[in-house]
Amino acid sequence: MATLLRHFADQFELDYSTLFIEDDAVDHDIVPPASGGWLTATEQQVTVSSASGATSVPEALLEYWDGEPPEPGPDWASSSEEALVWFSTGRLSIWRTIREHPLGRFELGGPGLYRVRAHTGDRYEIRQATDRVPPQHDESAGARSAGEGERFLIRFWPAPPSDTRDMVEAPGSIYPEHSEQDVFAQAIRTIGTSDFAEAVERTERVNRGPDQH
Repeated sequence: MATLLRHFADQFELDYSTLFIEDDAVDHDIVPPASGGWLTATEQQVTVSSASGATSVPEALLEYWDGEPPEPGPDWASSSEEALVWFSTGRLSIWRTIREHPLGRFELGGPGLYRVRAHTGDRYEIRQATDRVPPQHDESAGARSAGEGERFLIRFWPAPPSDTRDMVEAPGSIYPEHSEQDVFAQAIRTIGTSDFAEAVERTERVNRGPDQH
């Protein structure tokens, strides 16, 4: 039976109704998802989109489990989505679209592949309520949806390397560990994260092959 190891809960004032959960190794600007459902996952990033308006204050509960968690209570039964994600450190920060400062921090169990499953309430009713109420304006907060705020339960747990339900560009999920392709892929990633000369040298060693010096 899976055990809950860590949890974190807060309300987050969002712009463009989107919450980003990123590995701390990411040092570039936020990249909104191109398409997909209200939960999307790419290498280093999980994105959750709220149904409660362009500017909203949803509540999110993040959990880290040591295995696949049981089904949540009836409050979360109406809508859920799941994906596979790779994190290179497992130390996560929570951001809004305009990247000024992190809204919160959450730590998993180190680098690796993780399943992420997000639950929410009745998105259709929340969207209907938001559309019926015009945005409120005030000098301190600007335009803000007066509709009901959405709640999210976002759960992470370790995924085995053999997990093939999704495909992400992550070490170990495409090429066997220590294979020629895996070494080459890691060398390319190093270009963006470490010394360029070291990356070039590693790439040249792969191209020369094991019998050449």
